[in-house]
Amino acid sequence: MSRIEEMIAVGATIPQAMHHLLTVDRMRAWIAPDMALLPRGSSPTLAPGDRFRLEALGAVGFDYVVEAITDREVVLSFEGPWIGSERWSFVADGAETIVRRAYDVTDDSVAAWTAWMTIGRPLVLAHFKFELSRFREAVEREPGPRGEIEGWREGSEPAKRFEPLDFPVDEG
Repeated sequence: MSRIEEMIAVGATIPQAMHHLLTVDRMRAWIAPDMALLPRGSSPTLAPGDRFRLEALGAVGFDYVVEAITDREVVLSFEGPWIGSERWSFVADGAETIVRRAYDVTDDSVAAWTAWMTIGRPLVLAHFKFELSRFREAVEREPGPRGEIEGWREGSEPAKRFEPLDFPVDEG
């Protein structure tokens, strides 16, 4: 197995970041310009079981299936010149979300391994860095509600204070 993994911090909540990953029109805004996204269904939002195709310049393509979606993770599988899976993880970090994208190639056939190691790996790595940068820009253009804890504002109810309890101390 071979893995490529990259992480970025995005100034948005987990639901907002996941919305940009799973909405077909928003996905088109951040995938590399040399890639075409071809959904296999009519839904504007991807859900488990949905299929789509990614094609590089109309030549090489990968068929994807959305395997699972949780509140913090999206798992995709793909088939093409090589077979594998892609996993997106989202972890809240104050006002930001840490986005981790991992790409695993599990195909151990000689032809697939040769294609992956000679052409695929360098291209996928370059796309990852480029696409994650575009993903951050797209999400932060429309970040939605802030993820941080807001401070006290004039006219709002003050926070309750907890005073330490005064317990007798046994000095014996």
